[in-house]
Amino acid sequence: MKQSKSCILPLLATGAAAQVVKPANFVPGVKWQIDIMASLDITKTLTPTDALVWDLDLYHLQRHPDIITFLRSKIPNVNIICYFNAGLAQPSDCDWDTVWQKPEYKSLLGNSYDPPFSEEKWINIRNTTAIDLLKNRVTTAANLGCDGVDPDNIDGYSADTGFNLNQQDYINLMTTLATTAHGLKTKRGNTLLIGQKNAPELVKSLNSVLDFAVLEDCKNLRNEADRAFCADFQPYISQNKPVFSIEYPTSLRNKNSPQQCNTSGANSAQYTASCEIDSAVGGKRGNFKFSEILKLRDGADESEHGELNGCTQYCGQGQGKGVVVTPVNEEIDGDECKPVSKSLKVMAREFAA
Repeated sequence: MKQSKSCILPLLATGAAAQVVKPANFVPGVKWQIDIMASLDITKTLTPTDALVWDLDLYHLQRHPDIITFLRSKIPNVNIICYFNAGLAQPSDCDWDTVWQKPEYKSLLGNSYDPPFSEEKWINIRNTTAIDLLKNRVTTAANLGCDGVDPDNIDGYSADTGFNLNQQDYINLMTTLATTAHGLKTKRGNTLLIGQKNAPELVKSLNSVLDFAVLEDCKNLRNEADRAFCADFQPYISQNKPVFSIEYPTSLRNKNSPQQCNTSGANSAQYTASCEIDSAVGGKRGNFKFSEILKLRDGADESEHGELNGCTQYCGQGQGKGVVVTPVNEEIDGDECKPVSKSLKVMAREFAA
């Protein structure tokens, strides 16, 4: 099977010039899919098969590494981004019992996240031991065969974490994780990529260090008290780094089965507002060349759970079109975590000073 060619992306990291080798198809506007709520069901027909970037949960893949093999068999040039929680630890993490619940590490966990995710505990990411434990998550992703990592919840500076963390703490964390990622070579021979998840206040410090971004609600269509922040991420686009954007129109949810897709897609008004993309730099929306998709987001009622599951509507095909449901299987999410095979040991990259 043919693999996509690679290109070299200049990067400044830890004060030294370095080269990030990324797949040639990992560019602004590339079609993508994200499903971190449930494991991909490889017993069903895969859809969509033309998405070249897939953002999947790291620990779903550690439980079922055959998902990676399956994806690559269906989409040979696919780029698999592995999502993990960088700001918090939670019982579903494969390292929860083996690491975070050990007596010597429990003090690294602080306050709970907001309901309904109160089982998640903020990590003291200022602590060097905690940072080393998070670096292990990056290495695990590379060992599993991921092409990049998507560390979430790097905005604890605006939350009551219990540790009084600030923006610089998260800049330091992400810079350190980037150094770790960029020192690893993927199984396809490229650099392990790393992205920025939301946190627009950090863009100026991180856009030259990280390789892509993943945004939620950047148009601020759901909460008028907040500001839109799409334009803050244009520095990534100007460096030929993709920005993956998610909007959550409420009408994409099936009224009769709230955890499922409305197969007609978002209504006309919400589709238009969510999918409008600037045709040039400097447009009013700030999302020039973004890769935009529409997804479900959890509602206040438990029946409206289903955030970031297989339900997706793609922009650019017109209202009522572009709806796909990627098959998933929640029943296998709690399966035993598999040890990462020693045969998948990642080769470290050495950069010239």
